[in-house]
Amino acid sequence: MPGPAPKLLLVFILAGLSEWYSAGAQRQDHTETSELTAQRLRGQGWWPTRGDGAREDFVGTAACAVCHKQVALTQRGTPMAHAASKASETEVLRSNPTITLSTPPFQTAISTNHVSSNYTVSGGGESISGQLLWSMGAGVKGQTFILNYLGILFESQLSYFPSIGGLDITPEHPRGTPQYLESAFGAPQSDKAAQQCFACHTTASTLRQQFDPDHATPGVTCEACHGPGTRHVKAMRAKQFKTGMDAILDPGYFGPLELVDFCGACHRAPLDVISAKAFTPLNIRFQPYRLSKSRCWSRPDPRITCVACHNPHEPLARDAGFYDAKCLACHSTVATHATIDGPHGPQPGKPFTCPVSTEHCITCHMPKYQDPQFHGSFTDHDIRIVRPGDPYPL
Repeated sequence: MPGPAPKLLLVFILAGLSEWYSAGAQRQDHTETSELTAQRLRGQGWWPTRGDGAREDFVGTAACAVCHKQVALTQRGTPMAHAASKASETEVLRSNPTITLSTPPFQTAISTNHVSSNYTVSGGGESISGQLLWSMGAGVKGQTFILNYLGILFESQLSYFPSIGGLDITPEHPRGTPQYLESAFGAPQSDKAAQQCFACHTTASTLRQQFDPDHATPGVTCEACHGPGTRHVKAMRAKQFKTGMDAILDPGYFGPLELVDFCGACHRAPLDVISAKAFTPLNIRFQPYRLSKSRCWSRPDPRITCVACHNPHEPLARDAGFYDAKCLACHSTVATHATIDGPHGPQPGKPFTCPVSTEHCITCHMPKYQDPQFHGSFTDHDIRIVRPGDPYPL
């Protein structure tokens, strides 16, 4: 009896879609308030850096890729996916058996062989040596090392910067000559500091609120943002669509405030910076805070979020021209005067969108600033009209 089969299949599909839509509608019900990351972590549901899952709750990226093959594939090429690597898998260490720097009266040497990497600081006839366990950072701007010395985790005093092809003081570490050998080695990490560091650079480093870096997954994987996936995968395989959708987080349903706070769990949410009074040039690295200072954000406009310009599942676009379409999505000839005002309003003989140019918008409105501590530059996400001589707005 082949006739009824297509009808039954259609009913099944519609029922599944109905469950999926119903779950999606429920998931859009979020409170639109900006909060500290610490407040978000005390709330219900998944949030980046939360550490209350169990090992068995995490299913791994390979399981995600069964249904989300293309997304999982391209995400592997993002800087977030390479936010951390174990020493044995760090390219700069594998390619350079010895990396040294002399900062009198101390000398630092990183030695790598087929077994391990060791970080040694010598001076005054004495030395300290610790095992290099992890490299933090994708290696685009730099990489800082996590060291084990007498069972204590240290953040290395020196980091590797590809732009200079060598070592220099780790950003935010004291710039002067250390007084003691231990200070020249690095900064010991409290349990809280180490947990926060690994929470943003790795996946599943804290389980049931117990810090377990030895079994962490390097980099930011699917489950770091969407939450542990075991329940989701099991439900979807069983065609329990509503249960499956409720078991995983889709930040796509967030409004602008919540979404910027979401990314800000690691990139610093606006209130995180304000409460810490981190009003220094280094806050250019805190893109969610910088974005929240923008005139575009003041409404806030639901189109102005981190993911409006950056797809977290794809490698970062570094060509300025790529972002023109993002800007023109709001600032165009079809935009309303409520969106386009000031000097970008219509002027005789000038393009409607901008009186200066119609391309490479971000080079003027999101300028790059050099940061000597990183030996490189960062794009300022405070979108604004920048005039010559204007001071950097902290």
